Amino acid sequence: MELEEKEEQKLDLFVLLDDFLKIARRRLSLALVLILVCGVGLAGYKFVSYSPVYTASASFTVKVANPLYASVSTYNTATAEQMAKTFPYILTSGVLQERVKEHLGISYMPSVSVSASTNASIITMRVTDSDPQRAYDVLNAVIEYYPEIAEFVVGSTVLVLLDETGVPSQPANSRNVTGTAVKGVMLGAALWAVLVLVEAFSKSTIHNETELKRMLNIPCIGQVPAVRSSGKAVCPLVHKSKKYPGFAEAMRLLRLHVEKTLDGQEKKILLVSSAIPGEGKTTISVNLAISMARKGKRVLVIDCDLRNPSVAKALQVSAQNSLRDYLQGKVTVRDILTPTEVENLYIISGGVGSKGYTEQLSQERTARLIQAARNLFDYVILDTPPCSLLADASEVAEMADCGLMVIRQDFASRDQIMDGIQRLGDADLPLIGCAFNATRKSIASGYGYGYGYGYGYGYGYGYGYGSKSK
Repeated sequence: MELEEKEEQKLDLFVLLDDFLKIARRRLSLALVLILVCGVGLAGYKFVSYSPVYTASASFTVKVANPLYASVSTYNTATAEQMAKTFPYILTSGVLQERVKEHLGISYMPSVSVSASTNASIITMRVTDSDPQRAYDVLNAVIEYYPEIAEFVVGSTVLVLLDETGVPSQPANSRNVTGTAVKGVMLGAALWAVLVLVEAFSKSTIHNETELKRMLNIPCIGQVPAVRSSGKAVCPLVHKSKKYPGFAEAMRLLRLHVEKTLDGQEKKILLVSSAIPGEGKTTISVNLAISMARKGKRVLVIDCDLRNPSVAKALQVSAQNSLRDYLQGKVTVRDILTPTEVENLYIISGGVGSKGYTEQLSQERTARLIQAARNLFDYVILDTPPCSLLADASEVAEMADCGLMVIRQDFASRDQIMDGIQRLGDADLPLIGCAFNATRKSIASGYGYGYGYGYGYGYGYGYGYGSKSK
């Protein structure tokens, strides 16, 4: 049990890393925007808000005033160190500040610091202010009044000036716009990484078959690798994708599972749906039908997605009459059966996309159509709209024998998938399983699906109706 938990934790870390890298690739434009905004913004702020400050400094030795000890270096060194240590307290006591401000006639005290060199009786005093002359004047005033104020702490001392800067002519600070811009770039990159990590943590899609089995009670009867369709094809077709043998093999295995289930239960009408658009249900429907037809079975694919029909486009077939014409009572069942270039394979086109006829799918004419198709064909595949978003699939589900759920890897959320399955379940449609579609190899070798051909996302699917394919 502990081993399984460790393996699952390891898998989750790989999944998180894989999600992070995929999201990072998709969010590169956001990275550029954040880097540009932060880099230019901080650099611009630094440029505008820059205020030069000047530092006047002086170095001097400290000697005790007592002539008996003045020549003893250890006394002088100790006195210098004690002076440096007590200076902040003497300065903040207010007495020294008031004496300096009164002497110079200023209203505030600039920044003053003192340091003592190691093992030497040398003190360095620095005064920083926006006015170079004021900084120099304050430095001299502090040197003048400091021994008097500090006498009660360190005793009588004599300051011997060694070196001074005079009135500073160059500011001690610089604009350093380049350095600030670099910091802004780093900040933008860090913000982007945090946003990507948050998005990766919040993802709730299905990454692999392990997660699929853990979430669903229906079996995964096929894994189909992602391949790119060639030319002007809407989706890849199994009989035209010879350079992708993995795709053809995956569809063959899926067909075997589907035929075994349908024949064993004496069923013919298979509904194919997905939770949301873009998961490849039409690709699975037409390729499953092609695979069946090439084995000598008479197969019919009915495009029940009247909002966004794509079966005819996928098979590159031009149909004179459509399901919409039949639902309007303009034509008969025989009139809407359209042959394809694949022997034994026929389709019923959905026509031109429209929302006005979707409610007619549940009417008696649809039931008569499916019954006629049952008598004419060995298998009938119903390509329906996404079941998580619309009720169309649920209405057609009542006329089907069983269903196949298409789940695209790392695409729909788990809530959307469960909602779609629940809607089909409410229509009393038994699901024979799910097809895990558009799988690809992952950086996590422990859950790298696909057939090792390095396929990428090439279906061109998108969310929402009105896309070129589904």
